Amino acid sequence: MPKIPTFTTQARPTAEIGAIKSSLQISPTETLGAALTPAAKQLSDFYIKEKEISNKVEAGKLLGNATQEIYELQEQSKLKSTPDEGIIFFNEGYKNIVNKYKQQAGNDFISKYFEINLNSNKPSYVSNVLKQTRSNMVSARVNQVTNRVQNKILNAVENENDFDFNTLANSVISDYQGLVDDGLIGELDLQSYKTNLPKLVEIQQVKKIARSDAYAAVLALDDPKNFTQITGEDRDNLISELQTKATFQSKRIELFNNSKINENDKELINQLKIQNNNVLGLDEESLQRYKIGDVEFDNQITELNNKIVNNKFNFNTNYNINSSIIEKISRNEIKNAKEKFLLPGETEPKSIIERTGDGSLNLEDNNFLSTFLTRSNNEIFKKQDKQFFKYFENLTPLLEGNNFLKFFDTQYNSKASTLRQELYSRYLKGLSENITVENLLTPTSENYIAKDIKNFLPKTSDLSSIIEDIIKQNKIDELTVPQRLPGETQEQYLERIGMKKKSKEFESLVIETGEFGEGGA
Repeated sequence: MPKIPTFTTQARPTAEIGAIKSSLQISPTETLGAALTPAAKQLSDFYIKEKEISNKVEAGKLLGNATQEIYELQEQSKLKSTPDEGIIFFNEGYKNIVNKYKQQAGNDFISKYFEINLNSNKPSYVSNVLKQTRSNMVSARVNQVTNRVQNKILNAVENENDFDFNTLANSVISDYQGLVDDGLIGELDLQSYKTNLPKLVEIQQVKKIARSDAYAAVLALDDPKNFTQITGEDRDNLISELQTKATFQSKRIELFNNSKINENDKELINQLKIQNNNVLGLDEESLQRYKIGDVEFDNQITELNNKIVNNKFNFNTNYNINSSIIEKISRNEIKNAKEKFLLPGETEPKSIIERTGDGSLNLEDNNFLSTFLTRSNNEIFKKQDKQFFKYFENLTPLLEGNNFLKFFDTQYNSKASTLRQELYSRYLKGLSENITVENLLTPTSENYIAKDIKNFLPKTSDLSSIIEDIIKQNKIDELTVPQRLPGETQEQYLERIGMKKKSKEFESLVIETGEFGEGGA
């Protein structure tokens, strides 16, 4: 009788959950129903296991998001000043977070799994909050007592009458004893506070001195015989702190004094200029309003006023000297109108005030330089002015025309100074109206400050009158200057004496600039 072969499935490892086999083993001797019963059970077990894992995955996502929010809640709770405040704040926030994510759960299993796993870490969060808030509470209580002690020391030191150290010490020790009674510090800490009390008093005494004169306080600490309770690192740290304070005080005082000097100088000059165009000077009572108690400044403005009263004031100006002073101000070498300084070739230093009326600076120059000095104390204004003076420096060749005219035009200094001051005034006015520096200094801008500059330029047609003025002022022998021949034109005369070429040079300069268009200067 032939043998009937039996067929079975060939099982192999799979990645299926719980190592469940997806291939079914069915014997050919079993009925179909009997064969399918265990297969159906296997499929059911597989589905249940797969669903359980799927639920855990979804719950894990909720746990991750909720844990991040609870961590942030924990850190906020730690900032509270007492444990009660911290725990109440945490529990309320924790409850809200749990409810928020439970509502996002797809079914009861996910919700319960999420809540159970989240709650397993809650004791750790609560413990961290309690630990930090207890520390906060202790620090707050100790700080309260420390501040109260510092205020008592401050009040005692600031009192004009001599204070009783023993009375102060008893009051302070009573405050520290309260910390011992609260269990926040021990007896050793209390003894340390008692020992440090004399040092705290001396530190406050030094700081009292430093409030008005930090440099004097530093000098006092430099002597080891003074404030003997402040020693070692404490003394070094206090000296370092006060040295910084002394530097700040010095700069602040210097800035205030400079501003006061420049402002009063400017006000005095403006007062002298408005005397119905007749500079007469001021009487002593009127002059007194501009003095500030600075002996040197007060003496300088008195001498300035005396020049005017005694008709010894020279109203001439020197453009180059003004330019040299501007450069010194820009380099922070001059900070106020009374500060003395040397210019090239000088042996005796003089201030802006002292130079006013000596033929190099007039009242307008003084007013202009005082304004520039005041603005130089502000870094933003200083940067703006730097752009203006660089711009004006580029205009100088146009103003000079050429060296020939600059040399012979006796009004050159006055014209140059007047132009610079006029353009600077327009520049500051534009800035005050919130017009940008670029618009004020750009020739194509409608706000350009030098649209009428050609009115200030020297003209070659004025050469004859310039030479005649020189002859009159210096009484030059007419024989030393070639005379114009009868019927000789000005152009013929200039060409004959060799000056025609110089005139052409200036005309070429104006044409090359293209600044003034047809007609030029």
